[in-house]
Amino acid sequence: MRWLFVIVAIVAAVRIIDLQRKLDAARSRGDMYRDISSRLDRQLAELQKQTA
Repeated sequence: MRWLFVIVAIVAAVRIIDLQRKLDAARSRGDMYRDISSRLDRQLAELQKQTA
């Protein structure tokens, strides 16, 4: 019976670590898209100034 609890604890720990890695990756992608968006906004603003 003790082995069952040990196995469940190990599986839970592995699952938590996996979810943390996925969350970090999602945050990283969000930062990347935010950076790209701000860069494109700046380029658009510069083009609009040139045409005005």
